[in-house]
Amino acid sequence: MTMQKLTLPGLLALGLLLVGTPVRAADEEGVPSFKKSKDKDTKEFVGKVFESVVKAARAKPKNIKVDKFEYINVKDKDNRKELNITGTYDGQAIAKNVKTTVTVILDTTDKDKWEVLNIDYKDANKVSLAKPNATKIQELIKTFNK
Repeated sequence: MTMQKLTLPGLLALGLLLVGTPVRAADEEGVPSFKKSKDKDTKEFVGKVFESVVKAARAKPKNIKVDKFEYINVKDKDNRKELNITGTYDGQAIAKNVKTTVTVILDTTDKDKWEVLNIDYKDANKVSLAKPNATKIQELIKTFNK
């Protein structure tokens, strides 16, 4: 049996591996699944969807709140729905009560296991110099489809 020395770079890589994994799990915690949830039409479920999208779009939003939501059948496309959500959030510093609209495009072919096809995000934040993070918003599709 031989013993190998663990070098400093090796220790750092191991540390990043161990630390990185729980962080990702914590980020996905609380993110609802359109494939697994039976309560897609509840305000609680939609609130979690809205919160997940706003947190992906903006750095450190607070007081995220759904004002209204509705599922709409897409014309001329069987088994397609749009989840339209309007609400508000407070920005990290100055922006307060920022009006926000999220549209989630869904394939509802399997009535129990819906699939998210796309997410559209718009807000009226005129204070922030940063634009909404479109990459993080689109990455949520995978998580919503788990």
